[in-house]
This record gives sequence, structure tokens and C-alpha cells, in this order.
Amino acid sequence: MGKRLKFKCWNCKRTYTLFRETTKEQVLTVACPYCNADGVVDLGIYPKGTTTVLRNMSVFSHAEEPARGDELQLPDILPTQKPE
Repeated sequence: MGKRLKFKCWNCKRTYTLFRETTKEQVLTVACPYCNADGVVDLGIYPKGTTTVLRNMSVFSHAEEPARGDELQLPDILPTQKPE
């Protein structure tokens, strides 16, 4: 699932947002739009939480269970690091 994430550049220290797809154990490579420095963010270090999504709620239907999904618990601003 894609979402808009906020990053802090390791080089110029400015913050910027980008739309990115995220998965549980992924390393993102992003380019700062201000200084053009490449940065990496390891999403595997952030904890995973469980969210519950309720679907088709009805007082007459008890057959459907809520859907559960794992979602990364990301900070508001993701710090980037210099690529190795």
C-alpha cells in the first residue's frame, strides 16, 4: 500500500515528502529534492502493529470477522542515512 511519507535528509537536514510503497521489511532509497543527495531508510527497524478493519457491520450479520492487518508504526519524520 502506498502512502505519503515525510523524510529528513541526512545531508542538508531539510524535510520533504514523497509518495512511496511500503512493506514490512524494506529498505527505501530516496533522493532529496533540495540537495539531490541519495538517502536510505530501513523500515525493518520500526515496530509492526496490528490494526483491525471492520467490514459490513450489520446487527443481523455476525458471520463476518473483522479483518486484521499488520501495519508499520512509523515516526512522523523518517530520518535518512548516507548510502554505503
